[in-house]
Amino acid sequence: MGNDNLTKVIMEASTISGGVPRDQIAQKLICFGVDDVNVFQGTKSGVAKQIKENYAPHFIRVYYMAHCTNLAMQTLSRLPLVIQFENLLQTLHSYKFAHSPKRHLEFTKLTKLMQTKGNKIFWNVKTR
Repeated sequence: MGNDNLTKVIMEASTISGGVPRDQIAQKLICFGVDDVNVFQGTKSGVAKQIKENYAPHFIRVYYMAHCTNLAMQTLSRLPLVIQFENLLQTLHSYKFAHSPKRHLEFTKLTKLMQTKGNKIFWNVKTR
């Protein structure tokens, strides 16, 4: 599906499912969450540009923050200090506070000492 067709589908969905009549779209502030794919963000014929130019002059595109945050963390994960910190967290995770009553008690004491809530430590998963 090309940019033009995708733009039409999105605009039809905003009128049919979104409840915004076609003649009122230009007066509305429309926000559209997208990732950094060229189909959406392309400066010449991307969907976001087409919507702003042809349908909604007050259109605002919002980047998908989880994706942007993930890309930033992938970049930071190459730094030696961050690598050491991730290794420390993985070591803590493998210690498995939650699987041993004695270790859980130690963890609870540590959280009180540090005045924190003592949230669980999750495994660091390398995903996009």
